[in-house]
Amino acid sequence: MILDIIRPFFLGFYHAFKRTFTVKHPFVRLTPTERYRGRVVLNIDRCISCRSCVNICPNKALEMVKFEKKLIPQYDAGRCCLCNLCVEVCPAIALSMSYEVEFSEYARKGFIHTPDRFSQTPKPIAEKTVTVKILDKKRGVAHR
Repeated sequence: MILDIIRPFFLGFYHAFKRTFTVKHPFVRLTPTERYRGRVVLNIDRCISCRSCVNICPNKALEMVKFEKKLIPQYDAGRCCLCNLCVEVCPAIALSMSYEVEFSEYARKGFIHTPDRFSQTPKPIAEKTVTVKILDKKRGVAHR
C-alpha cells in the first residue's frame, strides 16, 4: 500500500533529471537526417500525366488538374502521410521527396499546392532563426 503511494514520486524524480528528446521549436531547430522524407516535389518537365501517383496515393493527396494544356498532379500537403508511394511508382521519376520540415499554414487552403507551387523546390533549412520575445504590460508576451 505504501509502495503504491511512494513509487510515483520516485518515478517523477527519476524522469525530472533525464535528458529530454524534444526541443523548444521556435528557438531551437533540428536539422533533418540524410534520409528524411519531407514534402513531395514535382518536376513538371518530366511528368507524363500517367496518373499512377494519383491512383496509388492512400489518402488521395494528389489530384490531376489542367495546367498549361496538360494534366498535372496537384498536391494537398494536409492529406499527405509522407509514405513515399507516389515517388516510388512514378515511371518518369518526376516526383521526389524534399527536406522541407515545416508544413504550418494559417488556412487549410495553404496546404493545397497548385502545379506551379508543387514544382518549386523548398527553401533550404535556416541554420539559425532568432525569435525575440517582447514583454508588453498591456498585451503580455508577444513574438516578433
